[in-house]
Amino acid sequence: MCVICDPSRRGLFRLALGAAAGLAAPSALRAVPAKKPLIMLDPGHGGHDPGAIASDGVFEKTLTLAAGLDLRHALLRTGRYRVMMTRTRDVYVTLEGRVADTIRAGANLFLSLHCDHLPENKLRGASIFTLSNTASDKLAARVAADENSADTDHSPIAGVSPRVANILASLETRATKLGSNSLAEDIRTSFQGVVPMLPDPHRSANFAVLRDPSTPAALLEMGCLSNPLDEKRLHSPRHRRELAENLTRAIDSYFANYAGHHMAG
Repeated sequence: MCVICDPSRRGLFRLALGAAAGLAAPSALRAVPAKKPLIMLDPGHGGHDPGAIASDGVFEKTLTLAAGLDLRHALLRTGRYRVMMTRTRDVYVTLEGRVADTIRAGANLFLSLHCDHLPENKLRGASIFTLSNTASDKLAARVAADENSADTDHSPIAGVSPRVANILASLETRATKLGSNSLAEDIRTSFQGVVPMLPDPHRSANFAVLRDPSTPAALLEMGCLSNPLDEKRLHSPRHRRELAENLTRAIDSYFANYAGHHMAG
């Protein structure tokens, strides 16, 4: 059994990785794992990084934060999850910092929320991305390049050796990859017939924010701000609540059908 699939060893793996990166708290040795899974939500951009800009001047960072808060509310309302967010207000958090927060928290799942901006304004719909060293297609490569450019200085995580930094940037365990793909497919299924999606909506590329080697993760582009219909929907609180409800169903499915079995050993 792999280290991530075995719950008794998974905690040791996280603790060892966190300690090497200077991230583990002294109390981690005494912590008792919570029964409820911990979801880390990551509203994209923030602070001096607005992300994409809609035709009416609304920033992507504003929409992703609103969607993240709606999703947090929906998940907590079920009583089945604990929820943390990489940001809950308009502040800038580095991509590396988001990864570090996820490792430090010991999250069971990571979901990053974004809005796309494509060259062709006829293209519309959501898309779900998982991590891979090689992009699945040109569109995935372009989206990853745009999202990774948020950290302009590309500085390493403070206190991390080059060896550990390399692990954080490239290590993707088989269990994490399987979990990430399962989450992406659950999101795709929950959106089908309800939320518009791009053709072949599940894609992959080397996203910096998905590089935690121990946490299944996906990046969701909720729609295209470059498309008038998608822009209108993303501005709508009702649509964002609908997104939150469907994402909650996807996360329920993930823990019921995949993670529940694997976390049980």
